Amino acid sequence: MAAEALNLTASLEDYLEAIFRLSQVRRVVRVRDIAKALDVTPPSATGAIGQLRQRGLVTHEKYEDVVLTEEGESVAVEVHDRHEELRSFFQDVLLLEPEAAEREACTLEHSISALTLERLRRFLVCVRRSAEGQPGGLAAFRHFIETGRGLPAIRREGEEATPR
Repeated sequence: MAAEALNLTASLEDYLEAIFRLSQVRRVVRVRDIAKALDVTPPSATGAIGQLRQRGLVTHEKYEDVVLTEEGESVAVEVHDRHEELRSFFQDVLLLEPEAAEREACTLEHSISALTLERLRRFLVCVRRSAEGQPGGLAAFRHFIETGRGLPAIRREGEEATPR
């Protein structure tokens, strides 16, 4: 289920993304780890995790680790992907410093529409093609937007190529 359909706040999306990121590098994710990652107090993290638990996005018992449910992981990956696409755009295309790109991505990942994000992804494909000396650039992007043809499927990490 998409994050928009769950009507999650930006803060709750940040919690899901933090849990996801931590779970990629740790065997166990605890409330104190999440609090530290988000620079909040443990009681604040506990409250947010309780909300996520009520929505069926995490499992957590007092003094136990926090685990994303299947639906929670799906939403967390979606948020994480939006964040990474925006960060990449700001850093690689607009040439912002990594810290500034990260801050901007954190702010905008919660409000960007699906259409705008998809266009940004397609634009990045064209920019990367041009940077590699392949035909592409703005003309290829404009052609794709106008016709829906001309760009390869976008492949995300761990996914098969899918037509878009």
